[in-house]
Amino acid sequence: MRNNRLRLISGSRSLELDPTDGQEMLAKATDVFRYIDSNFERWHCNLLARPTTITAVQVYELARDSMLQEMFDCFSVKIDHLALTQGQIEQFAKRYSNWLKSGGNGTFFLFENNHEYFVAAVYYFSDGRLGVRIRRPTLERSFRAEKRHRLVVKSC
Repeated sequence: MRNNRLRLISGSRSLELDPTDGQEMLAKATDVFRYIDSNFERWHCNLLARPTTITAVQVYELARDSMLQEMFDCFSVKIDHLALTQGQIEQFAKRYSNWLKSGGNGTFFLFENNHEYFVAAVYYFSDGRLGVRIRRPTLERSFRAEKRHRLVVKSC
């Protein structure tokens, strides 16, 4: 994928996630996240997901000011080809924490819940612990490229 909105930073590195059983929910991942946005519960994002197989992912960095929907639209594939499950997001945060953006700026993950898409924004607190917020992809907010937010998606 080549565009002027996102820059691939994981390159040819093999970042793989193990199979999941679909039982994991970010709202329950208190062993991983110090803060979990209450909107996970409010927006009913506490449903089980389908089991997954080994999944390759890629990490991108924001290269141009963008809204969330613009970030995902630039891949020119169906949105479901980019989405991870909540269990995969939790696993990435544990296994590849060095790929998460530090300095209070988020790393974005797209996930599907009951036929609706959401974005989990994982970020570090100043004490090194993790937090996770939930956003709708249609959020009317532009994220600044100078903050170097990251985006993790399935390999296309």
